[in-house]
Amino acid sequence: MTPKQKRSKKDKLVLEYGSQCFWGERSLPSEKLTLDHLKPKSKGGSNSLENLRLACFNCNNSRGNSLYPPRKTCKLC
Repeated sequence: MTPKQKRSKKDKLVLEYGSQCFWGERSLPSEKLTLDHLKPKSKGGSNSLENLRLACFNCNNSRGNSLYPPRKTCKLC
């Protein structure tokens, strides 16, 4: 995805779900949220909005390419 495409998808997800981490459910400024693939791209996931959610960096990073939620939410959440 280009930066412009990422911004567009992030904006749409904020409108749909609000500005919060999908895993920790804590409200955060949108600049603190990253695009998280529910089904990782390495496992055949796509960049479609249906496969994307917003997550803080720590929750997103702790999942790696797992199909499961983070083991525990981070201190931000």
